[in-house]
Amino acid sequence: MRPEILAPVGSMEALNAALAAGCDAVYFGLPSFGARAFANNFNLETTKEVIERCHLCGVKVYITMNTILYEDEIEDAYQMARKVHSFGVDALIIQDLGFIHLLHHRLPNLVLHASTQLSISNPHQIEQLKKLGVQRVVLARECTKEEIQACVDTGIEVEVFVHGALCICYSGQCYFSSVHYGRSGNRGMCAQPCRMKYSLYEDGNKLETDGEYLLSPKDLSLMDEVNTLADMGVCSLKIEGRMKSAPYVYESVSQVKKVLDHFDRNMLDEQNLRVTFNREYTLGHMYKACGKSLMNSKTSNHQGIEIGKVTKVKKNKICIQLYQDLHQNDGIRFEQENLGCNVNFMYDKKQNLISFMPKNNTVMIEGPVGIHVGSKVRKTMDSELNKTIDEKKRTSRRQSKVHAIVTCEEVGQPMVMEVYNDSTRVCVSTEIDSVHALKRATDEETLNKQFSKTKDSWAYFDHIEYHLGNDIYFPISIMNQLRRDALEKMKEACLKQEMFVEKEYSYVPKESKTTFDLFEINSVNQKIDSSLRYVSEMVKKEDVLNKSNITGIDGFVNAHLGNGKIVDSLNVSNSYAVAAILEMGYESVVLSDECDKYQIEELMQAFLNRYHFNAPVYKTLYQKRRLMTMKHCPVNTALKDGKRVNCGLCHSHRYELEGLDGKRVFLLGDKDCHMRLYDVTVTDEIQNRKEYESYGITHFRFVFTDETNKEVESVFNAYNR
Repeated sequence: MRPEILAPVGSMEALNAALAAGCDAVYFGLPSFGARAFANNFNLETTKEVIERCHLCGVKVYITMNTILYEDEIEDAYQMARKVHSFGVDALIIQDLGFIHLLHHRLPNLVLHASTQLSISNPHQIEQLKKLGVQRVVLARECTKEEIQACVDTGIEVEVFVHGALCICYSGQCYFSSVHYGRSGNRGMCAQPCRMKYSLYEDGNKLETDGEYLLSPKDLSLMDEVNTLADMGVCSLKIEGRMKSAPYVYESVSQVKKVLDHFDRNMLDEQNLRVTFNREYTLGHMYKACGKSLMNSKTSNHQGIEIGKVTKVKKNKICIQLYQDLHQNDGIRFEQENLGCNVNFMYDKKQNLISFMPKNNTVMIEGPVGIHVGSKVRKTMDSELNKTIDEKKRTSRRQSKVHAIVTCEEVGQPMVMEVYNDSTRVCVSTEIDSVHALKRATDEETLNKQFSKTKDSWAYFDHIEYHLGNDIYFPISIMNQLRRDALEKMKEACLKQEMFVEKEYSYVPKESKTTFDLFEINSVNQKIDSSLRYVSEMVKKEDVLNKSNITGIDGFVNAHLGNGKIVDSLNVSNSYAVAAILEMGYESVVLSDECDKYQIEELMQAFLNRYHFNAPVYKTLYQKRRLMTMKHCPVNTALKDGKRVNCGLCHSHRYELEGLDGKRVFLLGDKDCHMRLYDVTVTDEIQNRKEYESYGITHFRFVFTDETNKEVESVFNAYNR
């Protein structure tokens, strides 16, 4: 079965581009609760119009409500979800487990998709989400081809990213922006620290690296692999880019469609795609790309295409030897200086103003001051391509295909038109009966001519079956009115919603209690008291509870939805999320570090009021915050080959990254080579223990990474003081 092409639409221009290019579905956010807070998200009134417009041309609409939610937000989020459900949205894409849980119990007909922010990568996690009513999962971009296939084999709908930006951290597991810049990626406000420059230090000594963008991946492009994914059973091919331009949306959608239709992309296709946006391309984790095949350490911005080289400079007059055509109003950037401009004025050799210069010629332009001879010139915006796409958007009109049966078997009867498609059927008739034809009878040729006048309509007639008597006659105006009435009635029928079902929330969780504190360690020497419950991803000992990594399922404590008893790292930030954890069969959960004291108090009180027992949760009192969990290793990539075979560097030396702002993080890989980035600053809330206990929290969590035995003992003493 052919998978859908799912397009990002962060603006009305992007929507028009997606429809013109031939998408099967679109996704966008609302003003609140979406993971792209700075996109031009649609308001509710516009959303209703967009849903109707898309549905009339056979395009599905998914809305992203994929931020984590706090207790005082969840009712507003529910009301917004309820509203778009009444509009007929095809699905909501959600990260927050509590929100999924609430919607499943209250709006049973609303289709729920698990966002990539939940970093789903294996069948066990999918089976757990099925318990919450999830019907589709957007897989983590870290999944290999084999892992994608295993997830498809669970029978759930699987959506895979095929083009666009990559997050270097497992989505939903990044707190870098939140901790260092006060802008939470889980709340849609990521400051993109992964796209910033860093210096790498080994044991305090700065290392030379090939580029400074050590956390910045290339853009994913699986354009030429979409039929492989289709053959695997992937149901949706997703394009990233709700903050990207309309030309980017048009080119990415049209080229995925071209390949799905078994046509090869040519060099012009690739050039057009690159000029709309690229950071260079990678096949990503699906094909196990790593090191330099995954990363672009030289730059983190749009690369466009190389079109020439600077040969002469005089102030702001820049002479360029062209390898590609250049048009007035194109956008260009000078690579060496990282300076750009629009080409407003360009001249030939005779200093005549021109609007176009073909490749293999020299052109003079007016540009920024400070450009050097030899600098490569890149085209970052193609004005002619944009004009072409604008024209396609203007002239393209997506219409639905309908069929009809037209009947009038004898004089004195009305003409009846039955219109239908795969799911809907309506019937209309003329207001007058036919009369004897005095000259030319109303025949198939005459009717086809009138019924084909659908250029401005939402649908067109693909096939019409006629049952006509002899010598019948209707005026042209009656035929036209019949066409309009039939299509209008069909439109109303197509937009008619299923019966809206809303239930009272009645879920009653089984009471569960946390029974011990958790001390997470990275090395054996951090154990100081055998009576404590230790947990570790790194240490395998009988007296240390196993914690699974982000992709694993085996462990007493799980960094995801594994088969253990305690869940960590899934951004539980409201009382319904705790209930969701219990509904999936777990005993307790670690609260999200994104919550402040007020939000935790609200969560605990709401849980107690609703379920009549204290929420079985852990609050972390001491840690150096984990900022990222990555499949990529900056250390191995910088110092070896990026393949991480027999490496162990991060356990032999201390590695730190320092940004231009002077802030540092240190790096430590787990036993399966997931690189973790940690803040160097301690977050210590031990002094708040009594306050948290007054909220109903009875047990706590402590995380030790690079602490010495003495430092661990000091923390333990402070806790027991």
